[in-house]
Amino acid sequence: MRPNNNTLDLILSEKFESLVWKVMIHENGTLAVETRNTDLKQVAFSVMDVKTGQVYFRERTYQEVWQLNLAFAGMKNLLINGYGHSDTPESKGIMSVDARTGDILWQKFNISLNQGRDEGIEVFDTRLQPRKYFWIDHLSGDPISAPGMNLPARNSIIFPETRDTFPLPPFIDAGKITGHICTLSYLDKEFLSFHEVRDNYLQQRLIVYQEDRILLDDIITTGIQKLQPEAFFMQLNHLVYIRNKREIVTYLV
Repeated sequence: MRPNNNTLDLILSEKFESLVWKVMIHENGTLAVETRNTDLKQVAFSVMDVKTGQVYFRERTYQEVWQLNLAFAGMKNLLINGYGHSDTPESKGIMSVDARTGDILWQKFNISLNQGRDEGIEVFDTRLQPRKYFWIDHLSGDPISAPGMNLPARNSIIFPETRDTFPLPPFIDAGKITGHICTLSYLDKEFLSFHEVRDNYLQQRLIVYQEDRILLDDIITTGIQKLQPEAFFMQLNHLVYIRNKREIVTYLV
């Protein structure tokens, strides 16, 4: 194990009992996490703040324990889709959940989500054909007028660039690299993620450095046989990534 010469400020390190399945983040820093236990057929939801590290609630389950998935992370609430069967992607109902407490604000069983915005959500009645879209309020579920045209979205999330090759600096000791390399330059720092071969398996590694100084060197997944998706993103000057498929980690950079 390499020494971790970490000089970044750790904000959040939250471990879960089940696998992290989906992550959604609002531009205000509210991070919603869907975790799944495939053996128990149980899905749970958590919400935390990447800026402060505060965990509002973790691995909250509901009456329907499996046929749910995270659909939208708003400023004050989450939208969770319900499904009639596990073998179909067709939504059957929406549940709105308070983003601070996890309490159910409302449920509607015959509508499906088309799109979500902070001003409201556009839905349609699954019983009617052709589809007729209308808008309802996030927090109350009551009908509202369609909001005005969206202003260009302020994309506060920055993803790394995927490269086939990238010359590592000489001060980074790495094994045989396989697959692509994810890179990002941000605030005079360089962020790298790649897969390297160790003991006949792959491990995914994340490195942050500035000039010739390593600020963070973390093994985020080990003992794997297949290449994993991109490992990290930046939001509001915070590095966010998943470690070992069961932990959300954030650093102030």
